[in-house]
Amino acid sequence: MSETLRTILAAFLLLTAAINLVRRQWALNIFALGFQYICIFLLILEVRSPLLAGIKLIVGLMVSLMLYLTLSSSGLIESLLVRGRLSSGEVFRGTIALLLALISFLAAPALQQSVFPQSSQLLLTASLGLILFGLFQMGTINEPLYLVIGLLTFLSGFELLYASLEFSRLLEALFTAVNLSLALIGSYFIVKDVESRSE
Repeated sequence: MSETLRTILAAFLLLTAAINLVRRQWALNIFALGFQYICIFLLILEVRSPLLAGIKLIVGLMVSLMLYLTLSSSGLIESLLVRGRLSSGEVFRGTIALLLALISFLAAPALQQSVFPQSSQLLLTASLGLILFGLFQMGTINEPLYLVIGLLTFLSGFELLYASLEFSRLLEALFTAVNLSLALIGSYFIVKDVESRSE
């Protein structure tokens, strides 16, 4: 894969994480999460075999599907065509998203030189961006769906960073189990949140 295509994929990856941080439209968030896992699959092919990268893709799409089915069975999915005006909170989170992307872009060369010399700068930028987006999302919202998406984004960034450094079958299996567990736990808390609102 060419360097230009990989750079575009990394930009799309950070864009999907930014969409999940900024927008509060659940159908769009689930779609962005699924697209995030597709971008991770294509980026991780640089350091993993297609079979191992495919496992991450399948798990990521399963996680997105589990969350989507939970939301749709609860009646919480709205059309992607519904357009709402940007709230002041979304403008604030959009500004923070630009700042986090800039931080990950500027910090990656120094981190690569001093801490992660064996990792490519592009993978390091993408993983650092995902980690920062995930941490910020977990720290700013208390809705179960967005907490789960923040945790999954953070874990995806850590997985991408770890994949660029070394390989362990046991840890890859652990990452898979944690991703699926987070989706199950998140689905449970989404349903509990819906039930508590309806009472």
